[in-house]
Amino acid sequence: MHIRKTMENGALTIALDGELNTVTAPELGRAVEEDIDSASSVTFDLAALEYISSAGLRVLLTTQQTMEERDLPDVMVKNLNDVIRETFEITGFDNILNIL
Repeated sequence: MHIRKTMENGALTIALDGELNTVTAPELGRAVEEDIDSASSVTFDLAALEYISSAGLRVLLTTQQTMEERDLPDVMVKNLNDVIRETFEITGFDNILNIL
């Protein structure tokens, strides 16, 4: 998995490429932790993500909970392909995160 982060005026965007699974989820967790304290919003761009496991979903949920604790806007997710969108729908994450 490749992680690309950009921060613009407090808006953190994290673009993921490859598979977000048990092996790669901790790497994403560390990447989020590096910048979340200075972020006013977080957007995950999943255009190039091929697979997401429960471990990956857990990182997204943890990010959402951290932002909620800070009374900041919800975490947003954009550019879901059909496979990732179906995973979000089956797990109910489409009701937890804002999908753009």
